[in-house]
Amino acid sequence: MRLNTSAGSGGGRKLRSGDAVVYVVCNDGSSLPATQRAYHPHLEVAKRPAELTVDVEYYLAHQVHPVVSRLCDPIDGTDAARIADCLGIDHSRRQTVDCHEENADGAWLEAPEESAPENYHGCEELKFPCRGCGTEVKVCMVDDSGDGLTLEGKCSGCMLAAGQDSAAGYLRNRLTQAVRRHVQRYYEAWQVCEDPACALRTRQTPVKMFAGQSECPASRRTVLRPEFSERSLYRQLGFYQHCFDRVKVADSQTEAMHSELKGLKCDIDQVLVNSAYAEVSLYKLFERLL
Repeated sequence: MRLNTSAGSGGGRKLRSGDAVVYVVCNDGSSLPATQRAYHPHLEVAKRPAELTVDVEYYLAHQVHPVVSRLCDPIDGTDAARIADCLGIDHSRRQTVDCHEENADGAWLEAPEESAPENYHGCEELKFPCRGCGTEVKVCMVDDSGDGLTLEGKCSGCMLAAGQDSAAGYLRNRLTQAVRRHVQRYYEAWQVCEDPACALRTRQTPVKMFAGQSECPASRRTVLRPEFSERSLYRQLGFYQHCFDRVKVADSQTEAMHSELKGLKCDIDQVLVNSAYAEVSLYKLFERLL
């Protein structure tokens, strides 16, 4: 429309049906959607270089980011927000601009960042009985403030009354047992059918494949999924790490409890360091395409 309007005054061009129009989305100082910030690279942008600059962030968010996200989608632990950070996309600015644009490619930028309780939803909390009175003690996160760890139960002081060293050793043993139990559950390699109506649960790997995955021998035309996948294991261990993070510990805890939690945090950190789940070799992933 703009080129047709300026065709008679020079600098524009009269367009006909079927003509191919090249354009580039530019920053023109306005907050208009991208459809109204498209300019001809030779007839407009080249003549006004100081006023019109290429909107690099738009192309990163709407053309580069969707392609990279689809390529990295099979990699567990990656998401749209993580890839956006790697591309250097400004979230705050894109949220303001995208509210004026009806473009689904940028919808993920408007989604709020997940809080810790949402990110670790479904993870098993660390529970153990008090040695003094038998009351169940549960280690969990502070939901609202997000400050960190709290001990639910009536025997938080009961454990410290028996001795700080023994209480710390008891907590460490309970944490070690919980970690080993989850790791053992993962290596048991139980598989379940993805169809909720099928109750098959097996440790045998079928030879027949369907859609590139193990076919369920009971229901057929469906695949088997890990009951406790490597992603679930890593999230569970990450939940323990988050709970025992010294920086996130609630201010209401005593200094003695802080020193104990620091030792527990070091233990769970070492477990995650030995895990190769967070390490992705792009060379091995794409070596067949090279």
